[in-house]
Amino acid sequence: MATSLPMYVKPGELGVEELPTSEPATATLITDEDGNGCAGVLIRGVVGVIDSAGGKVTINVYSEETVEDAVQFYSVELDHTTLTTTSDTQAAGIPMFDAPYFTLTGDATAEDKEYTVIFYLQKITS
Repeated sequence: MATSLPMYVKPGELGVEELPTSEPATATLITDEDGNGCAGVLIRGVVGVIDSAGGKVTINVYSEETVEDAVQFYSVELDHTTLTTTSDTQAAGIPMFDAPYFTLTGDATAEDKEYTVIFYLQKITS
């Protein structure tokens, strides 16, 4: 019996220069390293990097750009109270047949800090 290894997408480094404290109305496209949308993937998790320790950051993943009209597929709060880098992983993965979008929101301590997010993405289509 043949064994196949999962194929992963090399994601782009995405983020904001200043974290907002309220969720933006418009989400940002999750892209690969070439700037292309990432349709046909499983979201396996996320790594968040904040420029200085302190605060909590909420990462939401949506079905489309307009948050009000979108379906929320994934939400995680990463605790950066003592760490500049932290992560969350999903054992089963969340299927995204269309290109997913994300928002970043910081608490009062994380407000205005620079933040980078890298998504773990596994291909589900060839």
